Amino acid sequence: MSEPTSSASWLTETGHRPLIGVGGRAPQPARDVVSERPVIVCGTSGGVGTSVVSALLADYRAAELGERSWWVDLSHNDSDMVERLGADELASKGWWQSGRGTTLRSPTEGSSIPTALYASPPEGSSIPRALYEASTTGAAIPVVDAGTRAHAAAATIRDHHQTGAATPVLVLSPRPDLINRARRVFSLWEAAGVLEHTALVVCCQIPTLNHAALTDMLHSAMTGRVAAVVAVDYDPVLGSGTALDRDAQERLSPHTWDAIGALAELTRDGHAGTTQQVVSR
Repeated sequence: MSEPTSSASWLTETGHRPLIGVGGRAPQPARDVVSERPVIVCGTSGGVGTSVVSALLADYRAAELGERSWWVDLSHNDSDMVERLGADELASKGWWQSGRGTTLRSPTEGSSIPTALYASPPEGSSIPRALYEASTTGAAIPVVDAGTRAHAAAATIRDHHQTGAATPVLVLSPRPDLINRARRVFSLWEAAGVLEHTALVVCCQIPTLNHAALTDMLHSAMTGRVAAVVAVDYDPVLGSGTALDRDAQERLSPHTWDAIGALAELTRDGHAGTTQQVVSR
């Protein structure tokens, strides 16, 4: 088995990373390597689908990573995503597993983004320590739901020089009012040097919204400013706001999974920051 990397190196390195055991389970062979990067998903405002996009991305990556695909709630909101996913609580209290095998966690302590992902947590702080150790050793590859914490997410990525290893994702809804509110976030992330490495997800939440023209406008405006643009059309299963367990996911539109799959590809080594891409409706 490969030796774990030093405490700050796993996120800063690109290229394949060896997986090690999680929760006392036996480690995988040294040949078991991954190219998926950690992901920080942030919404330009509330209600744009940040938690849904991040959770579906983690579940999608679980097909290859299994329990090493983590979804971590650092939104500072009272999220209902664990319940919507119909997750089973694991033996360690406060940890869950989705029907697709994703490990889920909603920390209640030490939940700042930089502390959880990069700074060695204090003794006795088991929840952020678990995320920290997983992230820095390769035991897990987290998708972090940062909610609307645009300042914290941008500062974390900028201050720790992670744009080559951790993929930043911004989620936006194609509504005129929300697009106007997003301008501040775009300016903030651009000034921080983060926007050019970001995958922008345009997620339609309203069935009657004629979002095609706005999505196309966003694509034209953001091409060259972001790494990629991914369009997620309205999906009635997501629009219901109810269960997202495995049965519900089987009813998702193929276009939804195409978009999530394209986003997943952008979070692998060798993609983010090098191409511009649109997933058409």
